[in-house]
Amino acid sequence: MITIFSIFILSIQILFWFSTYLLKRDISEIKYNLPLKPTPFSVIISARNEAQNLIKYLPSILEQDYPTVEIIVIDDDSSDDSLDILNHFKQKYPVLRIIEIKNKKYPGKKYGLQEAINHASYEWLVFTDADCYPQRNQWLQGIAAKCNSSTDIVLGYSPYQLNNSYLNNFIRYEAFITAVLYGTFTLAGMPYMGVGRNMAYRKSKFMEKVDKEKFEKISFGDDDMAVNAMADRRNTAIQFDTRARVISLPKSTFQDFIHQKTRHISASAYYHWIHQLFLGVLGLSQAFFYPLCFLMLFLNFKLGIMLFIFRITSFLINILPLMSRMEVKDLRKKVILMDFLFFLYYWYISIKRIGTKNISWTKK
Repeated sequence: MITIFSIFILSIQILFWFSTYLLKRDISEIKYNLPLKPTPFSVIISARNEAQNLIKYLPSILEQDYPTVEIIVIDDDSSDDSLDILNHFKQKYPVLRIIEIKNKKYPGKKYGLQEAINHASYEWLVFTDADCYPQRNQWLQGIAAKCNSSTDIVLGYSPYQLNNSYLNNFIRYEAFITAVLYGTFTLAGMPYMGVGRNMAYRKSKFMEKVDKEKFEKISFGDDDMAVNAMADRRNTAIQFDTRARVISLPKSTFQDFIHQKTRHISASAYYHWIHQLFLGVLGLSQAFFYPLCFLMLFLNFKLGIMLFIFRITSFLINILPLMSRMEVKDLRKKVILMDFLFFLYYWYISIKRIGTKNISWTKK
C-alpha cells in the first residue's frame, strides 16, 4: 500500500510540473501593442493607514502611459494622513477620485471595494493595493491587451520586492509558486483564484455573479471569491508579461507573513468543490512526497531513490525556465532548498490554520 501511494504521489507531482508548459508557452508568446481604441479602465485601490506608501507608489499608477483611465482610491477609515495626501494628489492629477469610508457595516476592505465598484465609471475594473507599484508604466497597456469580447477576467502576476534576506527569499518563492499554480490551472481551463494586487474584471460580470451580501460579510478573500464566482474555462485570461507586472512590498517578519497567508488560505473554503478537490490532491502530493521518499529508503531503497530522482528531475526541468521569466531568477541555485522549505511551510500553515478561529483584516 505504501508503494502504491508513493507512486500515486509521484504521478501527481510529475503530471502537474509537466503541465506548467502551458504557462511557459503563454509567457514566451506574449506580444502586444496598444489597441487603436484602448479599453477604458477604472483602477481601484483600497488604502487603510497607507500614508507613506501612497506618497511613494501612487504616482507610478497616476502616471501610467494610458489614455482613458480613472484612479479610484478608497480611504478605508484611515487614522493617519492618508486623506490629506490623497487630496494633495488630486490637485495635480484630475484622474484621481477619492472615496472615504466610515462606519462600515462589516469588517475588512470589501465594503469599500463594493462602494468603489458601484461608483466606477467604466466597465473594466483594475485592482491593486496601496503598497504596490507597477514594474513599468505600460502596466495598463498589458492588461488591455488581454481585454477582448470573450474575456471577463484578467489575472496578473505580482512578485514581491527583492531585499535578499532569508525570509524575503522564501516569501518571493512562495508567491512565485502560487502564481504558477493559478496560472497553470487557469490555462488548463480551471481558474480558481487571482491576486488582488494585480487583476481586472468586468463590472457587469461582478454585478451579475457575485453575492454582494456574502462578499461584504466575509472580511477576507475579495480576489479569490470574485474569481470563483465569475470565472469559467472560457472567460479568464492571464497576463504575466514583464510589462504588466506589479511589484509588492513583502512582510518583514515571519509572524506577519504567516498571518497574511493564513488569511489567504482561509478563502479556499469558499472555492468551488472541484477546485478544492484538485488543489487538495496536489497539496497532498506536495505534503507527502518527502516523507514517503524517506520512508521508502528503508522499505525499498532503490524505489525511494527513483521516486526522488524522477520527481526532482521533472520539477527542475519545468521550474527553472519559469523562475527565469518570473522575477525569481536569483533563487534558481536554491530551488531544491526552497522546495523542501515549502514542504515544511505547507505543513506548518495547515496546522496553523486549523488552530486559528478568527481571521481579521488589519491593514489590507
